[in-house]
Amino acid sequence: MKKIIPLIFVALIVVIALILLILTTIKAPSKISGIQELVLNETDLQQLGMARDGDCQTDETQTTISGLPLPQYGMCNYTINSLNDTNVTIELQKFTSIEDLDNTYAYGSNHLYSVQGIISQNDYGDQSLFRVNNVNDYMGQLDQPGMYYYHLWICKDLYLIHITSSGRSKEADGYIANMGRRILSKFE
Repeated sequence: MKKIIPLIFVALIVVIALILLILTTIKAPSKISGIQELVLNETDLQQLGMARDGDCQTDETQTTISGLPLPQYGMCNYTINSLNDTNVTIELQKFTSIEDLDNTYAYGSNHLYSVQGIISQNDYGDQSLFRVNNVNDYMGQLDQPGMYYYHLWICKDLYLIHITSSGRSKEADGYIANMGRRILSKFE
């Protein structure tokens, strides 16, 4: 009898541990139902010191890296008010599978780019990369002198957010970082 009680106790602990493991791996459904909810609104733009440059465009013909239809794709263009000649583009993509998201993120954030331009990695979640152009990128030696191209890729739930800027100001990196944080806050 003395041996049965510890075995029951151990079995009970194992069952509780499994239940806790299962509960912690189940993700709550995203509060975001589509890419339109991630687009920066006028309040966001005022607080970020930016302006919209035309209307956001959606495209229902986009496909994933593996050739599957992408259910939602949108692109918005912005300017940074205090930085002349600096343009920003945000691509918003919603995927139907984590595999397609992971493959597209891995390809987009690493293809044609060298590691020398990495500013930060995973500072915006488990899969994020912030970088600036450099001469070691594919065709980087052809970049115009004094031009900076910042890229921030962020994966969140089944969404891939890609923020890109081009301009003559190094200070654009702070704007790109703030845009990424602002979009991520919409998931909370």
